[in-house]
Amino acid sequence: MKLSAELQEALNAQIGMEFHASYSYLSMAAYFEANSWDGFASWMSLQSDEERVHAMKFYTYLLDRGATVSLPAIEAPRRDFSSPLEVFEASLEQEQAVTASINRLYKIAHECDDYATVSFLKWFVDEQVEEEKAVSDMIEKLGRVGDNPDAMLLLDSLAGERDSEGEED
Repeated sequence: MKLSAELQEALNAQIGMEFHASYSYLSMAAYFEANSWDGFASWMSLQSDEERVHAMKFYTYLLDRGATVSLPAIEAPRRDFSSPLEVFEASLEQEQAVTASINRLYKIAHECDDYATVSFLKWFVDEQVEEEKAVSDMIEKLGRVGDNPDAMLLLDSLAGERDSEGEED
């Protein structure tokens, strides 16, 4: 079954969104590196890598379905932040936008009776729950530590212990 034009266009747009998220996380990592928050920088760097993997999953899926890959332009990411909390709040907004986009894709796939794409997207639906929870948890912790420098250093150290979560092939 060939992908509908609408679904193909939406999946290509998602590639751009995932690459933009990767680029944004890299910018967030750079902010943290420049401010000597090594653990937070590591966390964001891993997140950037993960988003690139997501983009490539969409890329490969389009090719596997015989569709045309059309890579959209990627907008420059935000680079100025006032605090670690602001960075993670921006991260949550980004994850919520990705979740909304995945949900739209899922709806389009259903409307097109494209159950192969519905099945493919299920992994992303589940992944977004994890993504939003991880960022929300960090925001909650940052809110708890407030301006306590010792607690911030501990939280930064703990963020640096995050492992690359085994991405499904």
